[in-house]
Amino acid sequence: MKNKATGSDSKTEKKSTKEKIFDISLDLFSQKGFDAVSVREIAREVGIRESSIYNHYKNKEAILDAIIDYFMSELQQSGPPEEDGDLLMDQGPEVFFEVGARMYIERINTPEMEKIWRLVSIEMYHNEKIRNFYKKELLEQPINIWEDTFAKMIEKGLVKPFNPRTLAYEYFSFAIYLFFEYFVLKYDEDYDSFMDLALEKMNNHAEFLLESIKVK
Repeated sequence: MKNKATGSDSKTEKKSTKEKIFDISLDLFSQKGFDAVSVREIAREVGIRESSIYNHYKNKEAILDAIIDYFMSELQQSGPPEEDGDLLMDQGPEVFFEVGARMYIERINTPEMEKIWRLVSIEMYHNEKIRNFYKKELLEQPINIWEDTFAKMIEKGLVKPFNPRTLAYEYFSFAIYLFFEYFVLKYDEDYDSFMDLALEKMNNHAEFLLESIKVK
């Protein structure tokens, strides 16, 4: 598995101080949890004075907010634009799911995104802010999107007229399982990337689901 330990490479050295603070904080938060990391420790790892942190971020909470903002920005760009999604859907639900899953996983398959997923997994058990973020943005919002997607497939006559929200739960719940499998249960095991673990399983799951619901 790729090294998730704190440390900067030659690319990091070329970054601004604010970017270094972001990167080091993410490294530390994803390893130890938010509460266990102090501003002093972040400053020490970056190689600056503790007071210098506040030239870039109001407090430690502001660093966490910046991390979550980055995370959401990446997630929002992970799927095809609506018009492209419609074109893919018209080629058949199999194509839509296969291409869509690949685009999504490729977008989140970066060291930064993996660390943020790990951070969210750690913090949602005791951090109310993260728990509410997880519930709203990573559970409720995707389910709503997939409900709309299945409703559109039903309207196009691509799948049978089951309850689209039920179909959304059936599809997306497997993705949630994969995230927990990798970012909680197997995070420190020997995987090169989430892509290697997830893509084949997601495609197999979509194929199984579609075999039951698609109009033949």
